[in-house]
Amino acid sequence: MPEISSLISDIFGGVDMVDGQIFVGICSGAETALAKHTHCAPAGHDEIDSHENTDDDVDERDEVMAAGPSQTPLRQQVHTGKRRRDEEYSSYLKWGVKLAQAKVKKYAVEEEMLREETKKLQLEQQKLQLEVALLMTQVAGKAWLERMDEKHKARKEAVHKACMEHFNISLKSERSLAANPSKLRPLIVNDDHHFIYSIVYKVGSSNWERVLVEDLGGFKNVPNQKLYSHKALHWIRRYNSTQIESRLNSYKIFIFVRNPLARILSAYRDKFVDHRNSVFTRMGQNIIMLYRDHNQVTSGNVTFTEFVKYLVDSPAHRSNPHWKPIFNQNFPCEINFDFIGKLEEASDDIPYVLKSLQIDHLVKYKQGQPKKTPEKNLLAMYYSQLPQELLQKLCAIYKADFVIFGYDIPDSFS
Repeated sequence: MPEISSLISDIFGGVDMVDGQIFVGICSGAETALAKHTHCAPAGHDEIDSHENTDDDVDERDEVMAAGPSQTPLRQQVHTGKRRRDEEYSSYLKWGVKLAQAKVKKYAVEEEMLREETKKLQLEQQKLQLEVALLMTQVAGKAWLERMDEKHKARKEAVHKACMEHFNISLKSERSLAANPSKLRPLIVNDDHHFIYSIVYKVGSSNWERVLVEDLGGFKNVPNQKLYSHKALHWIRRYNSTQIESRLNSYKIFIFVRNPLARILSAYRDKFVDHRNSVFTRMGQNIIMLYRDHNQVTSGNVTFTEFVKYLVDSPAHRSNPHWKPIFNQNFPCEINFDFIGKLEEASDDIPYVLKSLQIDHLVKYKQGQPKKTPEKNLLAMYYSQLPQELLQKLCAIYKADFVIFGYDIPDSFS
């Protein structure tokens, strides 16, 4: 009970412990007479000196003890004082417990208030962190947008320069283009968002058609083979010359291009290897008849070498829009495109075009899955099969696409 003793000591100024009993070191005048017979020391004394306990004292004590309760009023007075002290001690102890409980409750309230304040500070910190992150994102987004603006501006200038230097062709006026709609056949108009898309097959065209039909047109789950003819696609040929001129003047126009050799290889694999379509099945049979020994006509698919020979041998063979040169199909030297995206840089160019058209919040452009074999390896795998002379003839046919859009013409793939 050292804690209780300490508490009582603070209150009464002294305490003693004997046989488990607590005695406070303050005695009344009457008790002083019995101080040496009890454990209640007079004020100013720490303990009873055992040497003062003489024989006369012992006899006197024995007489008092023998006299009995009725004959010992002083002893009753001592017991009464002890009870009073016990009651006072108990009262002070209760008061001390209540005080301690009050302090514990106060501390609990303060602790809870501190926790709440800590939560508020943490929320404020999180809010500040989000604001900083948002600000950094905005700054980074603004910087990215500025870089993309510069990149596309430079790309447009490079295209116009190449058209003039290599082919002596400059941009045509909107009125001149509207008067010759045959050059505008690949253009798809979106009047709701005021833009025009010049479609190039095998350059993510199906995904852009899906954007127009599903994301912006409101149709869902349209099969790929139904996209081209879907009513949500508004081809420019449906408009008259005045309407065409007006849209060419005021709408944003964009196109996506691709390395010519990668586009040709993609068309070959899609139409003659991976995909089964009656039109291309018949075309493949015709190619085999033209370039394969008659005793091997019925065996296997069209080879890549046979397909390239087919493209090189006749301009008519190159008229299919899946592999027709962009220079001859989309007229990049005559139409003033606002944005010229590259499939090789799709991760930047697609978001940039969508944001520039202000449809990025409406569209979920689904880029194809990463190829198991990198495109560079695929090109080497297929084009290394070609004789050098055949490769050079093919590159000459697609030279304008190489030059205008800044792609390198390979010497070989050996």
